[in-house]
Amino acid sequence: MVLEDVMEEHLDEAAFRWLQWERSLEAPDFSLADVARQEEQLAAHLHGLVLGGAEGAESLLWPALDSGEATRITAAAYALLAQGHVESLLNFMAGDALEAVAAVRRAVELSAAPSLGEHLLPLLKRDDAALQAQLLEALAFRHEAPAELLAESFLHEEPQARMAALRASPPLPEATARRLLPGLLESGHPGIRAAAMEAGLTSGARMAWEACRQAVRACNTHSPQAMVLLALFGTDADTALLVDMLGTREMRPHALWALGFSGRLVAMEACLALLEDPLAARLAGEAFSAMTGLQVEGLYALPAGEQPEGAPLPPELQEGLDADLVPKPEDDLPWPCIGAVRYWWKEARPRFQAAGRYLNGQPLEGPVLLEALTHGPMRRRHVLARELAIRSKGQHRIPTRAFTQRQGTALAQARAGCAHLSLLPLERTLR
Repeated sequence: MVLEDVMEEHLDEAAFRWLQWERSLEAPDFSLADVARQEEQLAAHLHGLVLGGAEGAESLLWPALDSGEATRITAAAYALLAQGHVESLLNFMAGDALEAVAAVRRAVELSAAPSLGEHLLPLLKRDDAALQAQLLEALAFRHEAPAELLAESFLHEEPQARMAALRASPPLPEATARRLLPGLLESGHPGIRAAAMEAGLTSGARMAWEACRQAVRACNTHSPQAMVLLALFGTDADTALLVDMLGTREMRPHALWALGFSGRLVAMEACLALLEDPLAARLAGEAFSAMTGLQVEGLYALPAGEQPEGAPLPPELQEGLDADLVPKPEDDLPWPCIGAVRYWWKEARPRFQAAGRYLNGQPLEGPVLLEALTHGPMRRRHVLARELAIRSKGQHRIPTRAFTQRQGTALAQARAGCAHLSLLPLERTLR
């Protein structure tokens, strides 16, 4: 009974810690080191579950797969994999409980169980498109998907499989790009179209860049992800287009998010001007900080609990049937102190050149990008990792949603190879 009580406590804590860890991957106020400390607590409880052995697996872990609680399922599945129940757990993925299967897939993505990728490949032969998509996503995440499998999946019937294959693919041969990309770039699915843009840019295909620009100008559901790509790889004129989109209230949050990655002086000035808008101030402050290096804290932030007049209510205080009560990562952003930030900018502005691109106040070069990926806010690292992957032609892919040890290994491998990484507008290198 004591062992059962202890195991139950480990599972409860592991489920809670896993939820906290997943949220921390999107947090604006967490760094990789902060996440690593959270992982230590999660790992301790997962280790406790593994030590429970066969008795714990039978009485607690296998029943947990039917709990309906995603992180509880993931924690239990992770422990079962570590105990060696690989075949049985993968067979469970062939079931009908799609949410449970997705939660198990997350455990598969992160598991260190030996030869796990080799066990996944035979399951792809099953005539189950949904299962194939889950398995392919897991293999892509683990960087264990063969290139030929990825190529075969570009036209898979499941959008999830197409997106996973496109994002994990090595650069496409020119003939393959010309044959497949046009249709993928015109997909009605925003995720497929965005993944095709990224695959095309990694491959140096000019048609992907043109599709990106067209998607931004269209101002529709395809625009937000294309706006980020335009900010990362565009020219001064492309940044000016994003600044113009700040005038459209529906697109303003997306434009601010994208502009923070452009690193250009015109974007800094545009974000500074929006600090007076309480509906945009925190996003504008985040973008301004990411480009200029000014930390919105201390004198440059409003005191805790204080907010400007006209600020939206916190999610838990909103009323109405259409109120979004789910907290977002940006809800944790600080409120900028407008006067202090403007005073700082008056002194700092001469350091920034209109022709340059900046990250954290430094001219953007390969080592600066790697520094931001190593020590920057978690929520911004996912986009920076995409820039690194595309600019390195897929050679350096930082798994920003993996455990921190794996991330650290990938960063170390990338550091030496990115000392002279080109960060010029991408259209100069496209074919």
